[in-house]
Amino acid sequence: MKDIVEDFLELVQIDAASGNERGVADAVKGKLGALGLAVEEDDAGAGFGGNAGNVLAVLDGGLPGSILLNAHMDRVANGQGIKPQIKDGLIVSDGTTILAADDLSGVAALIDSVRRLQACGRKFPRVEYLFTVGEEAGLLGSKAFDTRWLRAKVGYAFDSPGRLGRVVCAAPGQVSLTVEVAGKAAHAGNCPEEGVNAVTALAKILATIRDGRLDPESTANFAVLDCGTKVTNIVQSYAVCRGEMRSRNDAALSAYVEYFEKHCREAAAGTGAAVTTTVTPQYESFSFDEDAPVIQAALAALRGMGAEAQVNGGGGGMDANVFNAAGIGVVGVATGYSGNHGVSERIVLDDLRRAGELAERIVLAWGDRGGLPE
Repeated sequence: MKDIVEDFLELVQIDAASGNERGVADAVKGKLGALGLAVEEDDAGAGFGGNAGNVLAVLDGGLPGSILLNAHMDRVANGQGIKPQIKDGLIVSDGTTILAADDLSGVAALIDSVRRLQACGRKFPRVEYLFTVGEEAGLLGSKAFDTRWLRAKVGYAFDSPGRLGRVVCAAPGQVSLTVEVAGKAAHAGNCPEEGVNAVTALAKILATIRDGRLDPESTANFAVLDCGTKVTNIVQSYAVCRGEMRSRNDAALSAYVEYFEKHCREAAAGTGAAVTTTVTPQYESFSFDEDAPVIQAALAALRGMGAEAQVNGGGGGMDANVFNAAGIGVVGVATGYSGNHGVSERIVLDDLRRAGELAERIVLAWGDRGGLPE
């Protein structure tokens, strides 16, 4: 248990971000290599301007079949110069940065599980450890990964908020939404009536669009605005807004896309501006019933630890979305963090200490079933 905390504290203090995972990747490769695992790295980062690829290592346990364990090595912004502190049973930052428990707690847990499985004295299925890059930038590493490198048909992404014991059985699909408005420039003081203000038209669209929490499974958010110029003496001829919609319900996602396109046209009608909408799918949703074997193996592991289990859906995408779309049944596993993506991020120290044990027990639970089919 000491090793996992030391690993975590070391990893979060290596400056990194999506596209700049080189330091973390080298540390992970060094730790896995020291444990005797053969390690491979692909060139995923090159596809999006990054300096590192996905890292894959394999541990052979002597039983049939393979299982995938996944975590991501990058972090969101404000993750430079992290100074972790242990306070009142928690690990926190100094309050000026994120902690990067999302997802270096998952990375540390998987490394710890290697040590545990090597020492357990039992046979288990082949374990494929995949540490990805670019997850926070849009699951870029897992999208670029060649899943033909994997044999596993089931797996677990140790990348979910919540106390240890939470299993994420469903996650939303996501589309990126862009609305561009073309108006007509004119001098704002001499002849504003000759112009068509794209900003005004865009404001009418955004003021009346349905966003935020749409239903228990769906959200929409419009967050990035750009008008091209920064001056006030021109009637603005162009404006754009970028956002997203995500839902665990594919029908709701499709319906919102249709609504978005129609609303943008209708809200700008009569302004004289031209509206163009673009919808870009990012990843597909996934969902498992609680009686699915991939869920039941996790619950068996949690029962063996005496941990309180909960199975529910999540609101964020993760590498599991990509793997499920590729035919590998992967669910999310919480490691004890909360407040991720902000300076209040924290992780429960005892949950972190036990996260590696959970990964070990999940693998052994599949061993108790006699392994997995090839």
